[in-house]
Amino acid sequence: MTDRALRAMTDDGAFRMMAVRTTETVRALLRAQKVEGEAARALAELATGCILFRETMAPTLRVQAILKGAGGSGTIVGDSHPDGWCRGLVQHKPGAPPFRLDKGAVLQMMRSLPNGELHQGVVEVDRSGFSEALMVYMQLSEQIETVARCAVVFEGGEVKAAGGYLVQLLPEAPDREAAVMILAQRLEDDFDDIHERIAATDASPDHLVEEVFYGMPFTLLGDSEVRWGCDCSHVRVLSSLATLSRGDLEELLEGNAPLEIGCDWCGKEYRVDPEDLRHLLEPS
Repeated sequence: MTDRALRAMTDDGAFRMMAVRTTETVRALLRAQKVEGEAARALAELATGCILFRETMAPTLRVQAILKGAGGSGTIVGDSHPDGWCRGLVQHKPGAPPFRLDKGAVLQMMRSLPNGELHQGVVEVDRSGFSEALMVYMQLSEQIETVARCAVVFEGGEVKAAGGYLVQLLPEAPDREAAVMILAQRLEDDFDDIHERIAATDASPDHLVEEVFYGMPFTLLGDSEVRWGCDCSHVRVLSSLATLSRGDLEELLEGNAPLEIGCDWCGKEYRVDPEDLRHLLEPS
């Protein structure tokens, strides 16, 4: 099954929903970052939430999310691109405690605006987890009544399924009070913990939309592919090296040996020959 993101809206204009399957994306992401335990779970949920957030607030723009663990236990970054690819990064200093979400952890969401500016907000995260923090962010920073759940199911240390949903109450809802009650009742009773549901359906976004909107006429608004990816390239590596001082570049050339530089996001290795470095020393 392919990873996909679905967008739907009830025909009465009361709710809109995003549902996503990220199973293959998360598998590739965890392999690239070589993480396990709580950090792996947090990275999987953050990447899923990052995709849902982009599909909701900025489908044609880029979104990044940063999750800082409590007590200096590391930082996890999610990056979702409008072309459909998503990547992640785990930063953990040697000797630091294992990553954990507890008092002192924070979630920062950032999205590009059409005018090129950056919109961002920060909320605290506690033991209730990433999904709750994303909901708090949507309420405080975006001023939108939202219910969201992101989940990953492991089996024998491997990812069995990963995905999630996000449902919002729209401003044009005909009866907002009744709509809030319907939303709260349905999602709290049947969709609060979706681990078993996504494990049984391989995180099918079609299933999530059909079940959440059961008995409510709705229209599908979009169906897009989601995948793991990275925008690193040899040109980007050279552009990064070009920001170094002349003295630093000359020091790299002292051994006259090629540089091997790896991408922290995907692990791909790039070879930079001495001749490339010499070109960077030439006046532009």
